[in-house]
Parts: sequence; C-alpha cells; structure tokens
Amino acid sequence: MSRQDNDGRVIPSAGVARLARYGALGAGLLSDTLQARAKALADGGSTDWGDLAFSPGAAKRFTDELARLRGAALKAGQLISMDAGGVLPAEFAQAASRLRAGADPMPARQLRRVLDERWGPDWLRRFKRFEVRPVAAASIGQVHKAETKDGRTLAIKVLYPGVRRSIDSDLDALGALIAFSGLVPRGMDLKPLLSEAKRQLHCETDYGLEARNLTAYAEAVRGDGRFVTPSIAEDWCADGVLAMTWLEGRSIETAADQPLSERERVFDALTDLTLAELFDLGLMQTDPNFANFLYAGPDALIGLIDFGAVQAVPTEISSRYRSVLAAALEGERSDLTDALRGLGVIGEGTSGDHASAVTAMAERSMAALRAGEPFDFTDTALITETQSAGERLRKSGFNHAPPPELIFIQRKLGGLYLLGARLGLSRDLRSTLNRYLI
Repeated sequence: MSRQDNDGRVIPSAGVARLARYGALGAGLLSDTLQARAKALADGGSTDWGDLAFSPGAAKRFTDELARLRGAALKAGQLISMDAGGVLPAEFAQAASRLRAGADPMPARQLRRVLDERWGPDWLRRFKRFEVRPVAAASIGQVHKAETKDGRTLAIKVLYPGVRRSIDSDLDALGALIAFSGLVPRGMDLKPLLSEAKRQLHCETDYGLEARNLTAYAEAVRGDGRFVTPSIAEDWCADGVLAMTWLEGRSIETAADQPLSERERVFDALTDLTLAELFDLGLMQTDPNFANFLYAGPDALIGLIDFGAVQAVPTEISSRYRSVLAAALEGERSDLTDALRGLGVIGEGTSGDHASAVTAMAERSMAALRAGEPFDFTDTALITETQSAGERLRKSGFNHAPPPELIFIQRKLGGLYLLGARLGLSRDLRSTLNRYLI
C-alpha cells in the first residue's frame, strides 16, 4: 500500500461553504466581465453583455471552480462541455471541455476518514494492498485499486463526502449563476433541465442502484463477444462505496495509436452498442467519458465499467429518433422539420426562421451519409460550421430548451462522435444506420 498523500484538496462539503464559493465565483465573473467590457470599449469591439460574459478569463475561472467543488457542480460542467455549439458560446464550451478529463481527487486523510466510517477503523488490515492514490477521480467519486487477502483485485469507488446533500443546492446555485451570466439565451426555461439533472445525479450517487444497473446491463450484453463487464464484490460494498472486480485496460481513446483496422473494430463495436441501446435494449449508459470504456489491446474485449448514468429509453423516444434518422437520410426537409418537432428539438412555438435553421444544422450533420459517402469524424469544417450556426441561433433569440429526457441521450451520441474524431476515422455508417430504419 502506498501511504503517500495525494495532491487533492479537501472537498468543500458543508452547504454554507459551497454557497459561499458560488457567491465568490459570481463576484469574480462579474469582475472579469466588467474588465472585458472596458477593454472592448477601448478597442472599439463588441460590448454586448452576452458576448463578454464568458471571456477566456471568466471561462477559466468558472471551470477551475467547478473542478474544485466537484460533485454536482463538476458533473453539470461536464454536461455543459458536451455542447456542440447549439445555445452555448463556443468560448465557454471550449474552456469547459477540460472538465471531461476528470477532477481533483480528495486527499488521503479525507479518504481515510470516509472509509473509517464505512468499513471501521481497521479496514486497512483486511487488504493485502490498497492504493491510496486514486487511479481515477471523477465528478462525484474516485476509484482505487486494491488487492484483498483472498487474492481478488478490486476497483473500489468512493463517493465524495457531502455530494448527495449538495446536489439540489449546487444545481440551483449553478442555474442562477448561468442565468445571471447570460450564458444561455434570455427566456430559456432552465427549470425542467435542472430538474432532470438533479434526478440523474441523485441516481448516480446511489451506488446500490449502480450495482443493480451493472447487473442488468451485463445481462443485456451477455452473448456479445466484444464486451466484458465487472462483477460486484458485495462483501466490500457499503453506503457510498461500490466494489467490483478489476478490469485491465486503458481509456478507449488510447486505441488511437493502433492500425486503422483495429481502430475501426473498436469504434464499430461501440457504435453498434450505442445504437442497440437507443433502438433495441431500451437501456442506455449515458456517460460517454472515454475512461468508462477500457481498451486492453488488439482484438481484446472492450471493458464497460461505469453504470451510474444508466437510464431507460422508452419505446416512444426510440421511435421518434428513428423518425429523425429516416427523415435525415431519406426524407424531404419538411419531413425532417416535422421529425425534429416530434422529438422536441424544435418547439411548437419556435419561429419559422429558427425551425429552418435547426433543420439546416441537422441536414448538414448528415449530408455525407445522405449522399452515400463515408462520414468523416475529423472534418473540422463541420464542427466549425455547427458552432457558428449555433452561435447565430443563440444571438438571434432562439431559446427553446430540448426535453430533459433527451439531454443524456444526446450526450452519449455526442461522445460517440468525439471518439470517432479522436480515433481519426472516416466510416461508412449508412448500412449500419439502415438496420434501425425498419
């Protein structure tokens, strides 16, 4: 066992302390914005509050503080960072992207206090080895590798202290801060989105539920020779502690240095899995963090290791996604607009110009597939165009928020796109997608 203290800072868990940090963050953002406004006035540039609210300095301050707070605050920041330029300023989405890399771990002394409460003060003697320095630190917890005296190698997830009780207040404070800052268009109703985010985060902090999700998911993919899931080590599970068998491997993005055929194998397997989740299984693991999928080498099974963010996909939602896919690949523009409206991406009160702009963005994203060409995930022009179109929509007053149930599904689909780009792929997906149009 390593007794070296890790570099983390104590996580602020008391409600008053966390609210105080939000207050300080709000004051700091206001100061950054006023400074940016003064500079813009001097330089003759834009002085629009929305354009300045997340200057590079303000965006860095915002993301640094979310990383320090961890918990619901960081998780919300990670969700925001998946935005592809629809309603959020590109500058903020870029700054927030670093939040997907992980979080600051809690220091060893705090970890020991937590595990003393869960396992008793003599817990360390029951292990042959316990690595105090976490192998991963995420938004709501961190993971440690350990070896029991009976020879099992385990991955042990430990929930950060205070996370559960801070979820509602964190997201309320973050929502107020976002509305104040001008990060989202004026008039956008954040309440349904925040409510869904709270629900999902409460689920993710329930490690008993995650254990049940893992079991259900393992059964769903049983027989698929491309994936492997861990098993629960029930004797080491406790409130806020989830223990499971250790799977060897590195983050899935490390397959990027493999030959093209191997990169395609990995991506195709996860594409099939994602589409099966959406259209067949009725169950989706909605956290696309690359570290949740383990790569163990050429032709090895892909490890699936995180099941906190699992949600049901109702048949109605699957059907509506299928309609959007069919219209994007085969229909007229009006069909696609109707399908997007049915899915809830376009609101009933959305203006004709805004509906047309959203439809055009969807058409552009599927243009290659519609033409029967491979989809190039490395096409930076597509990303740039999408971000620009989203920025124009935001500035033009488009303030329709998608249905909350779509947030996490879109997050997973966006993560698949990012993986394709990271692996440097161009894939002909038309035949794969056609299987789900029937």
